[in-house]
Amino acid sequence: MNPEQDNTTAVLDELVVDTHHLGAVRHVLGELHIEDAVKDAIPEFDLTLLTLKHGDTQNPVTDLDPVLTEVRARIAGRSGGWTPLIGKNRKMGNVFGAYPQTKSQAFWNPMPATHDGPWIQGDAGQGVRVGMVDTKIYQHFQLPKTSVHASDHDWFTKDRQGTSYFEEGHGVFVAGLILKTAPGATVVPRAALGPDGKAEAWEVVKKLATFLADKPEDRVHLIVMANGCRTHDGQPPLILERAVERLSPHITVVAAAGNHGGFLGMTSSLVTRNSATWPAALPGVIAAGVPDLPDPDPTTHYSPDLPWVTHIVQPEVDDTFTSTYLASATVTMFKGDPATDLITGYATWRGTSCAAAYLGGLIAAEMPSSGMDAAQALARVVAGPLVDEFAWPRPTA
Repeated sequence: MNPEQDNTTAVLDELVVDTHHLGAVRHVLGELHIEDAVKDAIPEFDLTLLTLKHGDTQNPVTDLDPVLTEVRARIAGRSGGWTPLIGKNRKMGNVFGAYPQTKSQAFWNPMPATHDGPWIQGDAGQGVRVGMVDTKIYQHFQLPKTSVHASDHDWFTKDRQGTSYFEEGHGVFVAGLILKTAPGATVVPRAALGPDGKAEAWEVVKKLATFLADKPEDRVHLIVMANGCRTHDGQPPLILERAVERLSPHITVVAAAGNHGGFLGMTSSLVTRNSATWPAALPGVIAAGVPDLPDPDPTTHYSPDLPWVTHIVQPEVDDTFTSTYLASATVTMFKGDPATDLITGYATWRGTSCAAAYLGGLIAAEMPSSGMDAAQALARVVAGPLVDEFAWPRPTA
């Protein structure tokens, strides 16, 4: 694999290791004359992040694939085929603008919208705490701190002003969509994605670990991940797999399935319409897709038609969802599209990120403070008109 190409989806010189296997991995790295240093650790998930340098030159390791192959092979040869838990630090993004995106991005540009009256109406979901890992949330006149329980790191105290890229409003859009369907719930955001809507998977997993580290009485009931990543080999990033494995006994995860279902060829990053989106494709995760659009719309099948997609969420109007957005910013769209003034503080958007946030809110709305769990709530949601269990493959006309 070309190292420059891999730089788009993983950090070149960083290796993630199960902390229990660290000694064995370091021993073999030493045999390969590769020096390592601990960069970070996530104790809740027993993960350690190493940076690697070639010992003879002190240059950073720029292609992890041969290193991973050799470390696994040497340890397997001495351990009856057993291999340690090691992998790359993948890169993630929101699936409106995640790399690699397989369609014209302009289709997913947010568009200005209007809304009359208060945004939060009713008390459905009272007592339910919904976590989300996304961009920072800008202060919005319709989202009070009583509904969004955010630290200073996760919440900007002022409206976004000036020029911004459209991804920067992703967090406030997702939070508003959750509260639109579960107005009595509390959204607990943990900011991991940058203003461009992207992040290293390690930073995302660190934020997921904070939900597990919370006191039991402060824990969220479910987490909305309106973001994801894809891998060249189709295998899940080990740190996301570990995070969901540790979280799932306590917290339900709802994730976006991705917007790549209509792509007929292969992108330069080796992604096809059959590529898995992580963490949506992991066992136990509720993976939210959207229904097909009527032909001859060229974006008919942008939600993937794959067995791991668990639910299809009906969009609100014309395949779009409306939610809160940057309240006082000029937003630069994809590929040099003219900036759009979104001073109203609302936008319509489309994609499976919207579906994940909307479904997370619907589940929360069915979870009264008396203790209904997410599985019971999901069953009630599916019995209604807005969400269907996904049957693979989709029927053809």
